[in-house]
Amino acid sequence: MRGGWQSLIAAADRRTRIPPGMIPPLSPMPKPFVSLLALAFSAGAAFSASAATTTPAETVTSFHAVLIDNMKAGATLKCGGRAEKVGAAVDADFDLPFLAQRVLRRQWKDLSEEQRAQFIATFRELVLATYASQFAKFGGEKFETRETKDLADGTRLVNAKLTPGSGAPVNFDYVLREVPESGKGWRIINVVADGVSDLAIRASQYDKIYKASGFDGLIKQIKQQTEANKAGC
Repeated sequence: MRGGWQSLIAAADRRTRIPPGMIPPLSPMPKPFVSLLALAFSAGAAFSASAATTTPAETVTSFHAVLIDNMKAGATLKCGGRAEKVGAAVDADFDLPFLAQRVLRRQWKDLSEEQRAQFIATFRELVLATYASQFAKFGGEKFETRETKDLADGTRLVNAKLTPGSGAPVNFDYVLREVPESGKGWRIINVVADGVSDLAIRASQYDKIYKASGFDGLIKQIKQQTEANKAGC
């Protein structure tokens, strides 16, 4: 495939432009397109099922397995249990600091180290609440990990498909980069669902909010969305 992960984001970004002057709320991602952009602090919080994976496809497959397990045990685990379980998997399978920097784009360089840590922690809570609320009940869903492609910038793209118990299937493209220091190799840095990039959507939203309300305003809106997701969990 030509280009790299930046090309995927740019293409999706053109489809998700926000009109000038409009300050969007933090809208939830379309189901079952759950936000990938969860952020974590250390590779040491690895989920046991994915700790030994080495290839991009194995990383994606192990993460899907956690989502299926969460749905099957959804009623028993409840919202908090599902969030805790998926949190360990997200911490293991995503390159979260890398994603934090790219979702804020130009604003990242203006943040202090304390603000960066606060953004990572706040964003992580939003993502876990979103996963816990959207993958809560099993209805015969099935994930299939398909082909892996090399991208020009050294990242890799793993194509997958989610077949729900009812309704149309959803195609996912996971972009991963190699992170040797993580101890497992390949980590997810973007998710594109049916051609829509989570990273592009959130970067556009957060840029508008940051410019209108500053860092504190962005953190406030993310926390509000997190609480809304928990309320519907």
